Amino acid sequence: MILPLRTDYRLKRTPWVNYAIILVNVVLYVFGYSASTSEHQQRITEWMLQPDAPRLVQFFSCMFLHAGVVHLLGNMVFLWVFGNAINDKFGHAGYLAFYLAGGVLAGVGYLLLAGTAPVLGASGAIAAVAGAYLVLLPATNVTLLVWLFYLLLPVEVSSLYFILFQFLFDTFMTLWASTGPGSGGVAYAAHATGYGFGILVATGLLALRLLKRDDFDLLHLLQAHRRKAAFRRMVAAGYDPFSPTSSPTGAKKITVTTVADAPAAAEELRLRQAIASACGMHDMPSAAEGYLKLAEITEHPVLPRQQQLDVANQLMASRRYAAAAGAYERFIESFPKYEFLADIHLMLGLLYGRYLHQYEPAEANLTRALETIHDPTKRAMATAELAGVQSRRKSS
Repeated sequence: MILPLRTDYRLKRTPWVNYAIILVNVVLYVFGYSASTSEHQQRITEWMLQPDAPRLVQFFSCMFLHAGVVHLLGNMVFLWVFGNAINDKFGHAGYLAFYLAGGVLAGVGYLLLAGTAPVLGASGAIAAVAGAYLVLLPATNVTLLVWLFYLLLPVEVSSLYFILFQFLFDTFMTLWASTGPGSGGVAYAAHATGYGFGILVATGLLALRLLKRDDFDLLHLLQAHRRKAAFRRMVAAGYDPFSPTSSPTGAKKITVTTVADAPAAAEELRLRQAIASACGMHDMPSAAEGYLKLAEITEHPVLPRQQQLDVANQLMASRRYAAAAGAYERFIESFPKYEFLADIHLMLGLLYGRYLHQYEPAEANLTRALETIHDPTKRAMATAELAGVQSRRKSS
């Protein structure tokens, strides 16, 4: 048995809608809306999705019902681990609409692909949530509890591999159930459809810029991989990125579409090396200038951890507050396990509140800082600043 316990994604807001969905599932189960006994199953028959005579309400009601306590707990753990982050990314209204749509589409997929028996459970909607997580946060890590014989082992793996395996497994079992000995009472078709829905919706939202892009979403990782592959082909063909007159020689001509990103990749590499050199010589003004130039050619510039922090501090010291806030935000997103992250949140709170007059992110960062900061002086500063921000936010 493999069960996810947590991921290393840090929430920026409280996922109230996901908490409410989990609560509704648990409350309905406790009050007997389950299939745990034959008596209970008779009670909820009209709310399960019936393949022979489906009703619209059943597409919604079935996703809040469960067959037993193990079914309920397994689903709610998955929803807690992955749903909180997607609620954070989508916002409350967007997440609720996405969750319900994912459950409905999973039910439709089940009816079209394998619907022979009544079905219930939140698995299809949760699969949609996990599919969205695969696209939006593939670079995060997930801690799994692995039950191996008599041992319970915590194992940390990439969320990309874990969720992709789940998707491929459910897709395979959907095909196998239609030709093999059956599904064993598991609605794999609903799972696979949910995953597909979540992947498509999240990809579409990123492509249309309806969701904020970052350096670690799936589209960016694929783009970076393609750009690096094109650059390696250029170098292998004889291109010297540090020589303006260099061009590939003695090799087959490469078409423009294949190497269109190579000049940008070469310039990005040059800037990163210049920033690293400036940091090594403690020339932070030059490093900060290089970072700003890097930000002009790549959408989400991130440096190695210490360089990113040093550059952000330099931008703050030189009073380029908006650029400094962006650099600190990139630091938090890229290095969520940094031991002094509370100090970064405190700095961001001061930046947003005092200089940028953006009170909502100021309040969020100061609140986050107070959760883990222990130094009395810093706590007093954060508390006083938070009170001022809340006051100014109410009066604005």
